[in-house]
Amino acid sequence: MEADRLTFERQTRELQAKLEEVESVVKAKQGAAITSLQNKIASLEEQLDNESKEKQNLSKNSRRSDRKIKELTLQIEDERRQCEQYKDQMEKANSRMKTLKRQIDQNFDEMSAANAAKRKLQRELDEQIETNDSLQRENNTLKQRQRRGFSTGGNFRSKGSRERGTENDDLSDEEL
Repeated sequence: MEADRLTFERQTRELQAKLEEVESVVKAKQGAAITSLQNKIASLEEQLDNESKEKQNLSKNSRRSDRKIKELTLQIEDERRQCEQYKDQMEKANSRMKTLKRQIDQNFDEMSAANAAKRKLQRELDEQIETNDSLQRENNTLKQRQRRGFSTGGNFRSKGSRERGTENDDLSDEEL
């Protein structure tokens, strides 16, 4: 039994040595696994932080882009309104221009008609002046003939007096 006990003690020591060896190997593996897991956790936490920062940056950029889009949309709407206003103003100006052009055309027509009437009146005036001049010359000629007729003692009758049957002998120069 002593031999059994010695064998048993030796086996116990061997098993204990193996157990310690296995425990140290397990502890080493566990330590390595824990270290590896801790490194992996740190790496994942760093990646999470980076992704969180990236998400915040993207979110900030997205909000900034949304604001920019809203501003540009408002600007486009304002420009569209201004464009419509300019279009309305242009239509009004074109309408006004057509009205003024019509008025100018009417004024030209009226002016042409007035010029035509003026030319007609001028022709009539020229004809009247010419007729007046002709009558004046005829009157002067008749006066001269009458004076000559009185100076020669002749019996002179004008064309009108011949028709009326009166003589000019009794008329003075002023009366003619």
